[in-house]
Amino acid sequence: MKKILFYTDTPLLGGAENQMYLLAKYLPADRFSVTVACSSYQSLNPWCQKFMELGIPVQRLQVFHKHDPRHFLYLKKILPHFDLMHMHVWNPASCRYGFLAAGKTPVVITEHDPFRLKGYKRWIKEKLMKKVKTVIVASDAAKKLVVEENLVMESQVTVVRNGIDTEEFALESKQDARAEFRRLHFGNDAYGKIILCVAELHERKGQKYLIEAMKSVLGEFPDMRLVFVGDGPSRAHYEKLASYLGERVIFLGRRKDVAQLMTASDIFVLPSIREAFGLVLLEAAIAGLPVVATNVGGIPEIIENGKSGILVEPKDSEDLALAIKLLLKNPQDTQTLCKNLRIKVDMEFDARLMAQRTADVYDKVLK
Repeated sequence: MKKILFYTDTPLLGGAENQMYLLAKYLPADRFSVTVACSSYQSLNPWCQKFMELGIPVQRLQVFHKHDPRHFLYLKKILPHFDLMHMHVWNPASCRYGFLAAGKTPVVITEHDPFRLKGYKRWIKEKLMKKVKTVIVASDAAKKLVVEENLVMESQVTVVRNGIDTEEFALESKQDARAEFRRLHFGNDAYGKIILCVAELHERKGQKYLIEAMKSVLGEFPDMRLVFVGDGPSRAHYEKLASYLGERVIFLGRRKDVAQLMTASDIFVLPSIREAFGLVLLEAAIAGLPVVATNVGGIPEIIENGKSGILVEPKDSEDLALAIKLLLKNPQDTQTLCKNLRIKVDMEFDARLMAQRTADVYDKVLK
C-alpha cells in the first residue's frame, strides 16, 4: 500500500478543499493510505474533523500564515514517511514550501484555480515546477492555460474532472416542507421565483452584473427574489449596489445548508468572469435547478448551451437578464435542460470517477 500525503496551505474552505475530502474518501483504500497536512487555522477545524471521521490522519502544522517558514520544517520532517505528496494548489502562488521541502519525494499537484502569474511570482513558480511529476487540472480550458504558461510540458498535464458525491448531495437536498423553508429563509412574501447564486462575493465571480440584470427581470417579474449565498471581499460593495432593489435582493452569507437552499430555489445563476471549473453547477444539477452561467473557463465543459443550460457572455447584464427571463417564460423547456444536465453529471462528474482517475495518475507516477 502506498502512502500519500495531501498538503495545502489554505486558510479558508472552498471548492478545492471539498475536492480534497472527496478524493480522500473515495480513493481505493486497498491501494492508498492518505494523510492530510494543513495549517492550524480554526477555520479549518470542521473540515479536518470530517477527515478524522473517515479514519484519515490529519497533521496540523503550527504556523501563523502561508508564508511562515515552519511549513518547510514540518514537511521536511514528515515527508520521508510518504511515497508521494499530492499538493492542492488553491491559487497558483500557494504551497511554495511544499515544493521546496519535497526532496526526493515524487510530487503531484492539482491546480484548482490556475491563472497567469507575473513578475517574481511567476519566476518563483517556474523554478518550483521543476520538481513536479504531474499537474492535474479540472478542465480542458485549465490545461490549455497551464500549457501556455510553459511551466510544464503538455504530457505532464492530466485532466481529471472535479466530482460531486451525487448520492450524499441528493439526500441533503431532499425537502418535505419547501414552502415553509422558503418563508423562513427568503422572507414571508417569498411566493415568487427565487434566483440563487452560490459563490464567493468577489469581483471575479461577476455578481455585479447579476445585480444589474435584476432591474430588467423585475420589470417583467416583480415577485422575483435574488439570493446570494457566500461571503468575500466584495460583499459590502455588492450590498450597496443592490440597495436600490430593497428586499428583492438577499445576502445570506456562508451557509451549511446549500443543498436545501438550492432545492427551495427556482433558477441558479453563476455569472463568473473567471472560473476554472464551476463545481457548484454540479450541485445545482443534483438539486434539479435550471442553470444560467457564463461562457468562461471550464463552465462550457459542464453546460452545453441550449441543451443542459444557458450560457451567456461574461460582464453582460443584459444577456443575463434575457437568459433568466427565457427560463421563466418556458417552463417545459426548462425541465428538459435540468434533465439533460443531471444525466451528464451522473455520467461524467461523480466523485468516485474522479478518485479512480486520480488513482491512475498515482500509479503512473509511482511505477
